[in-house]
Parts: sequence; C-alpha cells; structure tokens
Amino acid sequence: MVNNHFNGITRALATLFILCLLAGCGGSSGSKTVPANSETESLISFVGWYFENTAPDYFNNGATCSLVMLLYYSESITKDDMESASITAPNGTQWAGTLSSSNFSSSSTGKPYIITDRLLYKDNPQTFPLAGTWTAEIILKNGKSSSFKRTFHEPGSSDDATHTYLYTQEDWMPSTNPSQYIAALYRFPSQGYTIQYSADNGGRITSTGFSAVRSSFLTDEPRTYNMYCWLFDASTNYLGRSNPEYSMIDHSGTNLITADGEMLITPASTISTTGNVDLSKVKYIRIVNIDGGQYAPLSHSSFDNRSVSSFITVN
Repeated sequence: MVNNHFNGITRALATLFILCLLAGCGGSSGSKTVPANSETESLISFVGWYFENTAPDYFNNGATCSLVMLLYYSESITKDDMESASITAPNGTQWAGTLSSSNFSSSSTGKPYIITDRLLYKDNPQTFPLAGTWTAEIILKNGKSSSFKRTFHEPGSSDDATHTYLYTQEDWMPSTNPSQYIAALYRFPSQGYTIQYSADNGGRITSTGFSAVRSSFLTDEPRTYNMYCWLFDASTNYLGRSNPEYSMIDHSGTNLITADGEMLITPASTISTTGNVDLSKVKYIRIVNIDGGQYAPLSHSSFDNRSVSSFITVN
C-alpha cells in the first residue's frame, strides 16, 4: 500500500520540540542498522524516529498512533539537490512525497536532516508497524537515490523490536494475534486533578490533586522517563512548552514537579520561539511523556516514544 504524500499534519510542535530538546532522537544512538545497497547510500548518515500516542482530539480524524522520522543527510548535498523522500515499513507500506522547505531543519549541533510529517497507518490509525527492517530513501533531482535501512526499538528499550505492531491501548485492543502487538507509551490522564493560573509572583500555573494521579500513572507506566507540558491559548493555538521535569543533560530535577508532587510552571520555566510564555494567556495544556531511560547515562536527550494527553483546561 502506498500513500502518495507525507500526511499533511502540523509540523510546528514536532519541529520546535526537536530543535529545543533533541540533539538526536532514538535512531541516533546505538541501534543496529542493516547496510543499504545504493551507490549513493552514504548521503544518508543515519535515521532517527519517534512514535507518538496522541489523544483522539489531536488529529481531526481521531487517529492516535503516528510516527515521525528524521533523515540525517550528508553536508555534501543541500536541500536544493533533493526532490523527494519515502519511508517503507517492514510490511511494505510506504509513505512518499515531494519535499518542501518545511521538511528541512538541523540539530543543535548543526547536522542537517529531513523531518517527515506525522505519518499515520491507514489500515488502522490506532496501530503502527514496528518490528523488522525499515527503509528510508531520498531521491535527488538528478535522478540518483540514496537509501538507509534500520530496525526500531521496543518502547522503553534499546533492543530491536520483536512485536510486529505498536498500538494505543487506550483506544483499541487486538482481537487476534495479540502477541504480535505491544502497547505504546501510555497517555497521562486528563481528569482527577485541577490546573489553575495565578497572577501571584509574576504569574504561575499550579495543580491540585496532581500528585495522586501522577503516582498511579507512573506505577502503571514504568517506561516513562520524563514529562513536560505544551501550552495553548483560548483558541488552542500553541504558545510554547514548559521545561521538562528532568534535565535532558543529566536527569537532575528542574522543579516542574514540587516536593509534594504538584505541578509548578513559571514564566522562567517556559520556552517559545520568542522567549518565555505569558502564562496569563494559557488556557489549555497537554501533558507529554517520553521514554528514554534506556539511554541513561549516555544520552538523556534520546527517546523513541512519547505520549500526548487530551487538552486539560487551565482554570
């Protein structure tokens, strides 16, 4: 099955997150690759990726399982040399499309890469192929191609995936061959606690009842290694994000979660494209969790999976 274009889903959040936190995502650190057989294979230096479990209110079509891939390419070529890219799953499903300026970016260390749109698996938008050999390919305007083959990880692990599919268990359960499926990183609950804004001390967002919900969540989902919040205005426009709970460098605490287990967001603990976020404008948040403990202590910034909660109202 071939999807003729990369899915036209908003890139802004993924790109901003990568630029702020991601020196390289899961594919950049230590996973096995299968050598490609292309005369220009060296044009792709490596491939990064992460799977997302997103709440049903994230996409208009209610899809909850998606994939973002990063194709790091040689500095011997430029984005003007490239025509199109494709991603092929182990089961033969392919996503392909021409490239635009929004598909190109660079890491914090200056390494250029192509970032795909969020890819959806049309056969079942609550699942995604996982185990086996994936192929990424770029096609140059001169007709030459370059491909790179690699395997992905199980959620919360640096081992090669053995489950054929990933799935979002909040939305769907396999009725046949359940051993072929593994649950994606769970989404944080959007109920059972309250989030409120106060103008005190320059503005702050705090929680009540968050500690108990969070404790239960971490018991159920031991693969989560870090969390942060996306911040939105009354029209659900993205404003920026909070700092993560733990430093992406050494995993030390950042005070996003207080000693009593409640949330504390201040302007100084936020980041956007223009600086700190005006918290008085924040009317909704989404809580984002990521795996990554499998990389400690070598690369705290790496992760393969993240989950995104439903919108949570800020009172």
